[in-house]
Amino acid sequence: MNLFSVNQVNHVYVANALKTGNNEVAVKGDIKVKGTPDGKSLFFKYFGAGGQVVTDIIDIDKIMSITTTPADKMAKTLNKWTIVLNNDALNGSSVVPGQDFILKLEVMGYVGISPEDSKYWKYGVVKSTNSMTASNFYVAMALSVAKNMSREAVQFIKVYLGSGTNNGTETEVTARTKAEDLKGSYTGIIIKEVAPEWIRGTKQEKIMRLVVTPGEINVLNGNGTYNEVAWGTATKSAGEKLKNGKQAADYEYFFMGERGDQYRMVGFPDYVPTEYLVDPAKEYDFIGIHYFYCGANEAIQKSEKDLTILAPRAASDTTASKAGALATSIVAAIEAIVSPE
Repeated sequence: MNLFSVNQVNHVYVANALKTGNNEVAVKGDIKVKGTPDGKSLFFKYFGAGGQVVTDIIDIDKIMSITTTPADKMAKTLNKWTIVLNNDALNGSSVVPGQDFILKLEVMGYVGISPEDSKYWKYGVVKSTNSMTASNFYVAMALSVAKNMSREAVQFIKVYLGSGTNNGTETEVTARTKAEDLKGSYTGIIIKEVAPEWIRGTKQEKIMRLVVTPGEINVLNGNGTYNEVAWGTATKSAGEKLKNGKQAADYEYFFMGERGDQYRMVGFPDYVPTEYLVDPAKEYDFIGIHYFYCGANEAIQKSEKDLTILAPRAASDTTASKAGALATSIVAAIEAIVSPE
């Protein structure tokens, strides 16, 4: 008779170490792959926060797929915008005097609202003068953007002044920064998306994406007429990379709730807190076993399930596009039982 939990569709286990041979699971996160004596089924022995448990016994001929998703495939990359004056459009005049230079920041999905439902705008504004140099302009615009952000409860960008080759040297500008303290020769403005606030199982790691657009100003042509041109260019590139540890933590939280913790926090502070094993600061490879249960008589319909193992990556797992050593070893141990030579 199979041991099978009917109601839960995904069983999630955080595996910190694979045990083989005579080594038993004894520490939180230990996992061991076992086959039944008849060679027709497999299961896992696992040491969780509450002690040793045994997973569902899965018939090998009812396994539909075994997949591995490397942590890198679940990582998110924040965007970085570099804004510079468009000297070609400005007829070689770095800062056209007497103009209102506006930098528009369009925020997609502001504070958890979907991009389809809401957009939000922030601005930087500079009134140019006759004596304003390009470096002075960048300082004024960076300070304007930073001060415009100072009233936001959720800070979703950071502002920098760029200098050196390809704006490779960055100087952070905040609402508290004073113009007189910025004495460098600056060649651009850099605006970076930042990692959002996250609370396990409560507040998702949802990035607020930006679209940065320099506004238009009037530029005098040689024939005495004016053209409206964009005063600058905004170039998007890859910024900071966010690991998938927080996604893995939310994943564990959700399915621990499905396992039987759906009433957590009820009666606070008189409750037993659940212990979670995912470390949000790490990266996790995902191993998924998709299988089904098929009973007899009136229960012959397929009941499809998943068993997911989260395996943290070690510092030595340098090939990001492939699963790390632990995940690879777990999959090899599974395959040795499913497809023995």
